[in-house]
Amino acid sequence: MVSGKPSNNKSLKSGNNFNIVMILLCLFLVFLGKFDLIAIRSIKAFLSDFLAPVIFVFNKPVNEIADVLDRVKSVSSLRDENIRMKSEIRRLKVWKSKKENQVLELLELKELLKVIPENTYDIITGRVITAPGGIFANTVLINVGKKDGISVGQTAVSSYGLVGYVVNVGLSTSRILLVIDINSMIPVYFTGSNWPAVVQGLNGEFLKIKFLSNEANLIEGEHIQTSGHGGMLPSGISVGIVVKSYSGRYYVKPSVNFQRLTYVSIIKNFNAKQDVNKTFNSYAPMQMPKGSIGLKGINSSGTRVKGSVIVE
Repeated sequence: MVSGKPSNNKSLKSGNNFNIVMILLCLFLVFLGKFDLIAIRSIKAFLSDFLAPVIFVFNKPVNEIADVLDRVKSVSSLRDENIRMKSEIRRLKVWKSKKENQVLELLELKELLKVIPENTYDIITGRVITAPGGIFANTVLINVGKKDGISVGQTAVSSYGLVGYVVNVGLSTSRILLVIDINSMIPVYFTGSNWPAVVQGLNGEFLKIKFLSNEANLIEGEHIQTSGHGGMLPSGISVGIVVKSYSGRYYVKPSVNFQRLTYVSIIKNFNAKQDVNKTFNSYAPMQMPKGSIGLKGINSSGTRVKGSVIVE
């Protein structure tokens, strides 16, 4: 009878020897990597010098192919861009033709109606030297005054629209009452429907709509401009757009961001009487209400009439 113990011992010894050899090999490689030997650095440099031309030779066709693909993509994108530009040019030509026809038609209509051309206003621009807002009034101070031809009541505008009007003038400074102030009342009209109204500041972000006819249907996003009614302000200056609150009430959001107001222009040569009596070119036509309704919500007998538009 032959026992199996010697064969088991041999396999166990061989396994232990293999493990020891692998551990020693790993330790040798670790120490070899840590040693900064001159021979190892020389071998690394030789291998780098030897492999660099080989890598360059193999990479060159790859780079050439990549360049060709980039050129093909560029040509394709340029072709698409060329097609888009040609389409845009054709569209602009059509628009230019329509615009020229509209200008000619407008000139012809003005000639037929004998419309007096709009005045060219003389303006002076000053820099805002105080922040908007205050305890009692929303005003700003600018660095132009009497010596620059500024007087009380003149209109203040910016590149975005109406800012307010001058309420106090010094020798070299002027104070402007902003349209968002509660004391500000601006005659306006709705550019889409031509209905006249008055907007009043609320000492906040929006303006309140007042004296609007019951028959007016407000549209969110409709632009509002000065009407010139009363002769206080020139007509056609942007005031803001109609916005609707969560409660369903309509307000006007001013065109001007008063927190970022830097420069203000003052219209110096606006002649109220002359513009009211002679230049009715840009004023909103006063709508003739049906029946006997006079002011908003009140008829000729003084009885309040309920309307469908909430503008408070």
